[in-house]
Amino acid sequence: MTRKEAFDHVIASDIFNKWHFFQHHFSISMRGGRNPLAESIIGLCCDMERIIKGVGVDYFNKIAAIKGKPNDTKHYDQLMQVLAEMIVVHKAITFSWNADMKFQYEPASATSSKNPELTIKTPELYFGIEVKAPEMVKKHNERGEKEKQLPSRSPMIDLVDKNMTMLPRDNPVKDFLISADAKFAGFKQADPNFYGVLVIVWDDFIYEPISALTSPQSGLFTSNSFATDAKGVSLTFPNVDCVIVTRHLLLIKNGTRDKILPDLFRHPLDYGRSGEFPFKVYFQNPTSQLNVPQQIIDCFQILQPDMRLGAEYLPIDFIQWF
Repeated sequence: MTRKEAFDHVIASDIFNKWHFFQHHFSISMRGGRNPLAESIIGLCCDMERIIKGVGVDYFNKIAAIKGKPNDTKHYDQLMQVLAEMIVVHKAITFSWNADMKFQYEPASATSSKNPELTIKTPELYFGIEVKAPEMVKKHNERGEKEKQLPSRSPMIDLVDKNMTMLPRDNPVKDFLISADAKFAGFKQADPNFYGVLVIVWDDFIYEPISALTSPQSGLFTSNSFATDAKGVSLTFPNVDCVIVTRHLLLIKNGTRDKILPDLFRHPLDYGRSGEFPFKVYFQNPTSQLNVPQQIIDCFQILQPDMRLGAEYLPIDFIQWF
């Protein structure tokens, strides 16, 4: 797909035929300008289309389908989630895997009607990727209105004014794990060495999903997990071998608002480079018997969380905003 072919597809879509959040961005590029978000979307879709036919077009169609409701914040969140998925899928399929690798986009599963984003198979490795991002607008506004925050569940909840405190955002993380676990189940059944990767794309408040996963008091990947079944047994998500957490939502948000990009990012859908801030981190599921493959570490530039990365890369119990 060429840049012109991509723009022809956009022009014929509901991005221009209906009200759409991104009509402004594409209009600038259509008139001869270079809108960073529009150019970034075009660039990623063209790359993906060249590698796996139909993928770039499918992402154009996903973006165009979220239309028709002027300034609807749920639509904005959905678009953010599609762009988050694009960043990760693009990174995965443009990485230098073994020459004999095989990609499957939205592969069918024997046990679920819903599919993960991608599977990649090489002679040494077979793994799947599921990408999730939370709603952003409502929680962004809530952070600005409340002076306290409890990133993880603890008895402190009984000591604070709940009307002025932002409560843990661990339920979305739990739901992401449940969904990914179900999508990977059929692949794991067919091949026990299949490696399931959940990528959670968050904003700069990355301690929220990290606290949800690893807080000693309630973390989903600890023996004290708040998520239990009907018998009170902790959920274990056996088909998700590791969780990667990134901070790309702020980048995408700035791109949609034509604002200066944060940190060292070069365009609104830039995954970044190894060793650059903001760091991408991973968490091994303690119930998994499989080690994180080095190829996945290299592809997604992931590090183990450590205090040297910054305080936001550790679980936090309580925050007082000033």
